[in-house]
Amino acid sequence: MTCGVGDYTRCLAEELVRRGDQVTVVASARWRGPGHGAVTVLPILDAPAPWWRVVAADVVNLQYAPDLYRDRVRALRATLSIPTVVTFHTLLDRSRLRSGARALWLLTSATQVVAANEEVTAMVRRRLPWVVRRMTEIPIGSNIPIASPGDTAVTRASLGASPQAPLLAHFGLVYPGKGMETLLAALAIVRTTHPEARLVVVGDTRETDRAYRSDLEALAVQLGVARAVTWAGRRDAEDVLAALAHGMPVVSTSASLPSSYLRDGDNVALVPPRDAPALAARIARLLDSRAQRARLARGARKLADRLAWPSIAEETRAVYRRVLG
Repeated sequence: MTCGVGDYTRCLAEELVRRGDQVTVVASARWRGPGHGAVTVLPILDAPAPWWRVVAADVVNLQYAPDLYRDRVRALRATLSIPTVVTFHTLLDRSRLRSGARALWLLTSATQVVAANEEVTAMVRRRLPWVVRRMTEIPIGSNIPIASPGDTAVTRASLGASPQAPLLAHFGLVYPGKGMETLLAALAIVRTTHPEARLVVVGDTRETDRAYRSDLEALAVQLGVARAVTWAGRRDAEDVLAALAHGMPVVSTSASLPSSYLRDGDNVALVPPRDAPALAARIARLLDSRAQRARLARGARKLADRLAWPSIAEETRAVYRRVLG
């Protein structure tokens, strides 16, 4: 299973190797990936011996999201013995007290901090302003390769979508809090005016969230859209994303913190969270307007240049250089 943080790690590691850096990724014993490649992967995170004594690293870059380290506090102790950069993808999870304590410890013990998004930056500025001098914001880039029109046609056909049928794509891990219930309800509304509209959900489901996935499938049946939803899972994720998602307009929810990157109507279409009618209306307007779709796609391509992985790698290397003095 590849989560967003895992995919971020892969993209960054590969880009660093292209620049001549030697990169070793420490993963859990459950890691399943290619046994070859430019990036060395050691599945020793949960081994009895401290992994930071096995890997002779000059700098450790810990990719942090709370749910990945709930039972791995010992694995975080590297921050006490090796120059460490902690990249925060988020600070808190559903267990706000425990995740908050871990985040506080990491923020104060890390040599340098990278905020992967504006929300993390804002929370640190508000709660721990003295950490800001050691923090750099480096936004996340896209992992979607460019596809040919032929790839798109073949993939659409494999998903049961006719060449002209409206096709919506949602990608990312399927777990509570992602707004999937809202999206399914919005699909049901969209299909009242666009009856051929389909949804493909690209992303894996963790074992702990299998019951939630079953609830979503039951909801799709209840809403009458079960046959219009394809759960692509992890196996087909890369092919589906490459063929369908590159250059497409993006609809997302507006955040409580205004973004300096995402501009509604320019490079993204924003709707209120948990509002299925609003989401459906925005999707329908885009489906009915080729000009609006083209404008959002152009804006997204410009933003993608700013968030390209070569730029992310260079900014990250600059942080490493500060750590090494």
